[in-house]
Amino acid sequence: MIKYLKKSKLFSGFDDASLEKMLTAVSLKTISKGEIIFYEKDQAPAFFIVCVGRVKILKISPEGKEQILMIATEGASFAEAALFGGGRYPATAQAMTDGKLLVIHRDRFISIIERNPSIALNLIARLSELLHKLNKLVEELSLTDINTRLAHYFINIIEENKLAEQDNIVITLSEKKTVLASLLGTIPETLSRSFKKLSKEKVISVNGAEVTIVDLEKLYKFADE
Repeated sequence: MIKYLKKSKLFSGFDDASLEKMLTAVSLKTISKGEIIFYEKDQAPAFFIVCVGRVKILKISPEGKEQILMIATEGASFAEAALFGGGRYPATAQAMTDGKLLVIHRDRFISIIERNPSIALNLIARLSELLHKLNKLVEELSLTDINTRLAHYFINIIEENKLAEQDNIVITLSEKKTVLASLLGTIPETLSRSFKKLSKEKVISVNGAEVTIVDLEKLYKFADE
């Protein structure tokens, strides 16, 4: 399990001795596509790191509408806030694919970080990053239109993967339109119209799951609207 801890963003940079200490708090869980890992308001005895596969974190409205808050991919952790949030999960987590998770058990983990402050600092940094992303999501959903949100989505991928210097920027969509629509706070039909809008404006071109950025400068302008 140490190899998975090393690949995680939360524990990257830790030496083997520090990671060995973590093993007493860790177990491995196999998940199946569609499986609910936990529901919102369930008791929260653990948080998780994705070893293999993808997991979506979502809220479901009383009307049954799904809003995806984030998609955790390999190396990402999720539900850390449950450690300090009153003992219950603030959202639902569902497996998008078959996969494997590291389960970090709350009580044992807290005992470890009490003796190892450097681990606590990493956790604080991760929670700060998560809070920033959620604040940004709330701001975008409340203050921007779908064209702006879609432009931001592409820009985030470009910046995270350092693609801006490439002559030909091609993004392969890893999510289905229904999932991407939920992530961006809209419905598939509206998202399709936004793709057509950006294509008509010669900002992007779309070929199946591949999106080519035709004009990066225009893409940034759309994101600033």
